[in-house]
Parts: sequence; structure tokens; C-alpha cells
Amino acid sequence: MRIKWPFALLLGLCLLCLCLCKDTWAQAEPANSAVARCFDGDTVKLTDRRVVRLAGIDAPELAHEKIAEQFYARAAQKELESIVTGHKISLGEASVHNKDRFGRVIAELMLEDGQSVCELMVRRGAAFYYPHKDLLPDLQKRLLEEQIAAIETRQGMWEELLASPVAKMNYIGNRDSLRFFPNDCPQAQKIKPRNRVYFETLMDAFLAGFAPSRVCPFWPDAR
Repeated sequence: MRIKWPFALLLGLCLLCLCLCKDTWAQAEPANSAVARCFDGDTVKLTDRRVVRLAGIDAPELAHEKIAEQFYARAAQKELESIVTGHKISLGEASVHNKDRFGRVIAELMLEDGQSVCELMVRRGAAFYYPHKDLLPDLQKRLLEEQIAAIETRQGMWEELLASPVAKMNYIGNRDSLRFFPNDCPQAQKIKPRNRVYFETLMDAFLAGFAPSRVCPFWPDAR
């Protein structure tokens, strides 16, 4: 059955509008917001009340519920505060999905001079690269490059973390999810053999672009 021209034209206009909206988001909105609060090293609340999860990075956890404060969590929060305080903020496209399951905006936080807050946090060793299939490839590439450089020069948390006992443990990565687990974690044993990647040290896992799984936590507690 042939499509009538009016319907085809309408369909084409709809697709064009979707593309234009995507391009507008990709170019980042005007830098007219500011950060009102840094919840931790990877999540902020803007003055317009939006809560933003910084895309592609993760930071050590502050204490919550029954979870103890992790090593470098407080320093990561302060580092993020030092980067964004006094600056106008814009949000750049970072993921196929613009919000996570908690309703937080997922975006690359940008300063008015074009610097990526996500990159700066990883560059300074205050956060680590957190890969995800939905993230844009360019952002993932940039963040992994920053992480490798930060590890090699022992920026921020890396100097002490990579000298700690957990740095010498063996880990198993999941090639599909890009998460890694301590070698003795029961969840690691469930990874399909074809997806398993073995790491002799913690640094090997981070250099390969894998991020810690949230099960079987091994991160040192804050002292």
C-alpha cells in the first residue's frame, strides 16, 4: 500500500524536529544555572532545583543508611564544590537517556569556559570513570584518557588507594557490563566464561576502563 504524501510529509517533519531537539541538547544549554549544593562527588542540585548526576563518573560514597563513609568521599565532595562554586553551569548531552531511574538528569556538567566538570573530577583523581552502554562514545573516551593519566601521575585518591592492601588483590571483570569484582565475590563466579576478564591488580582493572561493581564492596572506609 502506498503512503499518501500528506502523511509522509508529516512523518518527515516529526523526524526533523526530533533531530533538531537532539542537536540542541548536544550543543549544551546556555550557562545560566549554578550549583546550589553538591550532595557528594558526582551529584549536584542546581539553583533551578534540578538534580544532576554527572555522567560517566562515580565518586566514593559518603555515609548513608548503614553504609560507612568511604575513603576519599569527603575530599571528592569538596573537590567538586571547589570546581563549581562561583561558576555558571550548563548541561551537555551525555547519554541516550536524559534521566536515570531516580529522576535525576544525566548530563555532562560544563563550566562557562567550556571545561567539563566530569573530566576535571577524573583528572584530579577525585572520581573514577564509570562506563555505561548508554553513554556517548566520545565522553567515555575522554574520561578514560583522563583516568589513565591521573593513575599514572597518582592524582588525588590514586596515590593512597593504589598503595593500600586492596590494590594487590585479584579481580574479575565482566566484559559485558564493564564492572569488576573481587576474585572471591560470589557474583563474580556467575559471569559467563566468555565474558570474564582477569585482573592481577586493582590498577589493571581501572586502566582497562572497568569500574567497581556495587556488590561485594572492597573500597576502604574513611579513617
